[in-house]
Amino acid sequence: MSNALVDVRERIFIAGGGEKAFRKELPFLFRQAIDELIDAPRTRRLRLNQLEPNEKAVLGIKVEAALRYYLDFPRGHLDFRIGPHDVDVKFTTQSNWMIPPEAVGQVCLLCRVSETAARYWIGLLEASPNSLTTRPNRDRKLQVSAAGKQNIVWIAENEPFPPNIWETLTEEEAQHIFEPSGGTERIVRLFERFTGLPIHRSTIHAVARQHDYMKRIRANQGARDHLHPQGIIVLNGSQDGPLLKLLKLNLGKDFVMAYRPRTQDALKAIQSKSRHAKRFRFRPDDR
Repeated sequence: MSNALVDVRERIFIAGGGEKAFRKELPFLFRQAIDELIDAPRTRRLRLNQLEPNEKAVLGIKVEAALRYYLDFPRGHLDFRIGPHDVDVKFTTQSNWMIPPEAVGQVCLLCRVSETAARYWIGLLEASPNSLTTRPNRDRKLQVSAAGKQNIVWIAENEPFPPNIWETLTEEEAQHIFEPSGGTERIVRLFERFTGLPIHRSTIHAVARQHDYMKRIRANQGARDHLHPQGIIVLNGSQDGPLLKLLKLNLGKDFVMAYRPRTQDALKAIQSKSRHAKRFRFRPDDR
């Protein structure tokens, strides 16, 4: 590994709060960027493959912007200035990356996601001519060659990230969730179907189809009133940090999760939080 890649990697980890924190945040950063682009609440589209090609092209810009906000690196001649290094961010949902002429010879932060497999990759590469193909496309961009892929220094390789829940359903199963006329009942069906999975706020918005969509989750005639007697609570990534730590769960700040405790330790942790304990019944053997 070159000195430049070592330096860039260490500076990224420092900016991200440490390697563990950076790797913890990345999956939710990618999921949020994709969900915001799909924009299900306004478009009623649920999957990335429903977008037009020119819309998908914007995804790389959204990921770059999200990384810049998270890591707080300034712009340089390329996307980021990381210490003395100009770094270009390249994102793909395919199997390769397109490197523009201005990034040749520079460090590239390579990001990739697979929506259908719910996996992600992020790594660093010095985009030297030896790591690139020789035939440019009409925009004069080159691909990372097979030999170049062997030179990628992976920060995370083929790791899981929160799935697009709609990719896991048939049309009939999705229709079952959207069938009720009331937003709260639709949210209840969503949580019953996806207990244990992180769900982004935009998905809640898309299913509730109401401006006050987060109210559909709460008690007082919200989803919690229906779920607590079933032994299911709803965790919030921005409000339940200490409880999530006790339960050893990872949840992004803009995500929620329906969760069924199955141990006495988990039950004790939940009972210490009044908003989760109200009307809650411990049903660890339910599916």
